[in-house]
Amino acid sequence: MALAIQYGHLRTVLDTDVAGGYGTRSRRGIHDLIDIETALSTAETAADLHERHSRGEGVSGPAARQALHQASIAHRFEGTTIKADFARKYLSRDGTVLYDNPHALLLCRYKRDQALCERTTDHDVPALDRCVAGCGNTVRTDLHAKQLRARADRLTRQAAHQPDPIARRLLTAADRLRGFADAHDRTRITSQEART
Repeated sequence: MALAIQYGHLRTVLDTDVAGGYGTRSRRGIHDLIDIETALSTAETAADLHERHSRGEGVSGPAARQALHQASIAHRFEGTTIKADFARKYLSRDGTVLYDNPHALLLCRYKRDQALCERTTDHDVPALDRCVAGCGNTVRTDLHAKQLRARADRLTRQAAHQPDPIARRLLTAADRLRGFADAHDRTRITSQEART
């Protein structure tokens, strides 16, 4: 999983449009490996969402119901070797692939026409380093809400030891994170509610 997250960040750096094919050799070079690892990671993200939601964890966000549906029918690749061409096709299924964004503490059910991170490009994958609050692809779980509050608490503790302008920015960021967590709590869908 950590390798896939690193490859997700590498995808941004090694994008052939930006880097002119840096890292490639005879065919697609490292991009094939990145596609395979990303496909495996997104399949694992979907399986994890389905399992946790089945155990009673709540899910929220504009794309929550679609993400739950996709997670329930997602491919499982345990013990399977997949090839780069299959991985590219798997990742290009617009609106059906779930990406984990641990930095933003959310899942992205990437649908290109709703993505606020990719307004000027034609990529088939989200720009996880440019995740935008309010995006229609956002999905959050109870675990994300808990992590948002923990991060907000850390920022509040840091603010106590900073000069006033920095402290205010840290407290504003902490309030924003707590707001995301509170919104999740108000709008979360449990497994019983998803069936209705």
